[in-house]
Amino acid sequence: MPAAAHATWLAALVAGLGVLLAAGFAAGFHLAARRRGATPWPLVLAQFAAASPWRPRDLWAVVLVLAAAQFLRRFAPPALLYDVLAFQIALLAAILWRMRGKPQALGARAAPRTVLAEAALRWLAILPLIWFLGFAWNLGLNLLGREPAFQHAVALFLETDTVWEQARFVFFAVIVAPVAEEALFRGLLLPLLVRHAGAAAGVALTALGFAALHGLESLPALAAFSVALSLAYARTGTLWVPMAMHALFNAANLALVAALVRSGALPG
Repeated sequence: MPAAAHATWLAALVAGLGVLLAAGFAAGFHLAARRRGATPWPLVLAQFAAASPWRPRDLWAVVLVLAAAQFLRRFAPPALLYDVLAFQIALLAAILWRMRGKPQALGARAAPRTVLAEAALRWLAILPLIWFLGFAWNLGLNLLGREPAFQHAVALFLETDTVWEQARFVFFAVIVAPVAEEALFRGLLLPLLVRHAGAAAGVALTALGFAALHGLESLPALAAFSVALSLAYARTGTLWVPMAMHALFNAANLALVAALVRSGALPG
């Protein structure tokens, strides 16, 4: 691609990021105004946790299924499909198995339009903080002599060669991973931790586990995102909102990577 075309793509990308940043601040102010007079989130989360049908034995059953899947994964050849089967698909299967007979195991139902509106608003509101923490964290790692690195999922996306592989990766990242991970962290783990350690500790421990799962490269940014996902669950009462937020987050990250490759800022 000619240098002029690269410059055009880069300028459009910078302008788009600026618009998202402005929209993020506006969404944050809107949410802050809307929260005035609302029931404190720790109380709401404690009520949700008390009503949750999940029990510690459910968590242990899910962990055992994941451990078995990871053991079997060792005997399969290296491939993204087998990685997904050994974690996300095994996780979903285990949770669906343990959900049988549990009323509102994933929170209340909500209209799709409400879910999408709440997810977009809350994703935009946390975006400026995620970007700031990601920049500051990588700058700190660089000062300590650690070379900046992509999150593992982003690195895998950059390694895809064909349109089919990219489409399959997008499906896993935008649909399968958000549903599986939110069912685990917000649906199952968060209520158990809140019930036994309190709302603040439960949210913090869930955030640490969520961020650690995704690696060192984005630790504080993903911990902050996890807190936002937990608060979204507390405020909306449905797991579909954090699932949609997670899907938006992953889709936006992949779109950003694709735009950076297109602009020439990243090798394709």
